[in-house]
Amino acid sequence: MRSTEPDGVPLPWHARVRDAATDRILGAGVLVGTRHVLTCAHVVGDPENEVVVEFTTRPEATTTGRVEPDHWIPEGKAGEGDIALLRLAEDQPEGCGAVLRRQATPLATEVHALGFPQGHPDGLWVSMRLAGNCGPRGEWVQLNDWRPGEPSRGFSGAAVLNMLNDHVTGHVIGHVIGMVVGRHNGPPANLAYMIPVETVARYLPRTRRWVHGPGAVDPETASDYDPLVPDVALAQRMTDWLRAPSTVRVLVGDGPGQTRTLRSVIVSSDREHRPPDRVLVSAPPGTVSPIASLDLAVNASGKTVEAISQRILDRLGIPGPASGAAGRVRDGVPAMTIVVYGIDEADDPVSLVDTLLRPLAEQRSRLLLVFGRDPSPALTRARSLESEAATAEREHVLRLLDELTGRVAKLGVAERRAVEHWREVAPRVAGVPDPPDLAAAFLLRLLRHPGTAPEEHWTARELQELLRRQERAATRIEEYGRSLREALARRNELRGRLETSKALAVDADLAEDIDLGRLYDEAHRLLWTERPCDVGEAATLVRRYETAVRRLRTAGRGAAPEARGREARDRAAEERVANGGGAGDGAGGGG
Repeated sequence: MRSTEPDGVPLPWHARVRDAATDRILGAGVLVGTRHVLTCAHVVGDPENEVVVEFTTRPEATTTGRVEPDHWIPEGKAGEGDIALLRLAEDQPEGCGAVLRRQATPLATEVHALGFPQGHPDGLWVSMRLAGNCGPRGEWVQLNDWRPGEPSRGFSGAAVLNMLNDHVTGHVIGHVIGMVVGRHNGPPANLAYMIPVETVARYLPRTRRWVHGPGAVDPETASDYDPLVPDVALAQRMTDWLRAPSTVRVLVGDGPGQTRTLRSVIVSSDREHRPPDRVLVSAPPGTVSPIASLDLAVNASGKTVEAISQRILDRLGIPGPASGAAGRVRDGVPAMTIVVYGIDEADDPVSLVDTLLRPLAEQRSRLLLVFGRDPSPALTRARSLESEAATAEREHVLRLLDELTGRVAKLGVAERRAVEHWREVAPRVAGVPDPPDLAAAFLLRLLRHPGTAPEEHWTARELQELLRRQERAATRIEEYGRSLREALARRNELRGRLETSKALAVDADLAEDIDLGRLYDEAHRLLWTERPCDVGEAATLVRRYETAVRRLRTAGRGAAPEARGREARDRAAEERVANGGGAGDGAGGGG
């Protein structure tokens, strides 16, 4: 990643936070400006705590910090918040602070973080993929496919970086688009969550001085929220689409309050500028859209295709030359949910529909196109695009359904094999967990009402999420089968070790040793006779037998059998004492 510090030190903003009293690593943080570090509230633990802040690439800059007054957002009842801004005891050099970036978070985007899990005090890089909005009130973004390892406390507060190639400079640029807030409790274990920069800016408006990049909503729109929308019907149609967006939807609003209505619905969906709940409750039912339900809202009035294309690239954080934005969008960009309004007043409405909006739809972006009057050539083209996109969407959904149905059938087969394997292993090895039952849940989801087309109740996004879940379920069953094989292999390994040690004992003329034979019989009984076998206990007995054989062989093969027997008994007594057992009658000096 390109450094932001003049002398070329990489990641000069990356912070490690320690407990000042115990020196324990609490988590990570991000230097912003010259005297503040952004982190999670739970990392600090208490707003009165003093913490040690270390910069991993600038160890000489270690200092202390406390929570800035009025900049402590503890975790709420629903898990919301959990943000803190620390004020450092000493200023850091200019240029070392990170640039926080507002940015759309398209599905499957690969991102990275550097945290401090247990055993990695100097840091561990991990990679994840963005998987959509989630968490309390939609404030978070889910992070899938965490690798390597699993999320842990040492990553809380770590910057989430989106690495992009700058086609102008040739550099790889890392945008800080959020910070890790926590991990998923329970299976699957490779999920975590991110607080996006826009959520941070909503809770702590002071941080906006360090935030760059365009938001989802134009600045003039963000300040124009009116809960009492003039056109309730239009607002409800917009929010219905934002809750479950199809590929392309065309709306026509012909009332004088269309602009105010549009802006109110758009602002209610924006992570950064969404009004407080006390304001939203006064809005008519069905006119408040879900938070973060759109990636971009564009007012096309007076704008060229090139300007709107550049707005899309800027929102995605894609660098590039100042010209040719429309062509770069047509070449391919990640799919987004976009609202475009004021199309009638664009510089060239027909060209906007044909040369930009149509390619975006073909790339599977979801578009809500709002027109102000009817009819017009651009509206006719948009209606045609809507119809074509609906047909393509149905075909896409059917393909995804076929793929999911096939995968679920394979999942059922893998599950039945796992059950058969479990029936073989469970009677032989104790403690084997029951086989997972995952396919039934997918089969229930795929049931539909009689007389309805299979694609009517699905969107492509829902099916893609189910496909991702199916992949995780298949991995889980594969791992379960591996655990069964490993359990049986462990028992068989112990059997082999026991017989190898017995062969060594026979070779050393120890076959008649009574105590050694007793140790062998105990281990043999557990490994061959008892069902199911307690592998942990069997391992202990095998180790005891191996130790006894090794000691007796070391004592010498020429010793008399009686002497070897006494020595074996003495060694066994020592082992019992060492393992917490008694030494036997007469071994103590009782009174």
